[in-house]
Amino acid sequence: MIRAVLIFSFLCSSAIAQTIYRPVQFEYGQGDSKFYYGGIDSAVIARTMHSLSASAHSGRRQIVTVSDALPYQPNASVYGYTANDAKNDAYRAQPRYFTMRPAAMPEARTDNHPGASTIEIKPYVRPTTRLAR
Repeated sequence: MIRAVLIFSFLCSSAIAQTIYRPVQFEYGQGDSKFYYGGIDSAVIARTMHSLSASAHSGRRQIVTVSDALPYQPNASVYGYTANDAKNDAYRAQPRYFTMRPAAMPEARTDNHPGASTIEIKPYVRPTTRLAR
């Protein structure tokens, strides 16, 4: 009985401590309104979804890719930017590791700019080695 309780408690504790990773997203939209984007700017996603929904009635299906390198181009695929390039950009934009330190530390805030932190930098004055004449 004790062995069963120990095994059960071990299995439950390991299930709580597992990390679940979300897949990297670079394909947005659905059906004929799909496009590929590897960045993290939500304004680009909204703008591209709006333009695709407006042009969805044309009947032509083309691969639409959007890039941060060409921010105001509605379709970067005409310049050779492919869905694989968008996938690589999406993987490149992901953080490499996570720490609890930023979440545990309070943020430094200023009154002038909420959310901004400041560092005071003072000049360093070296003592002179020569005697003044």
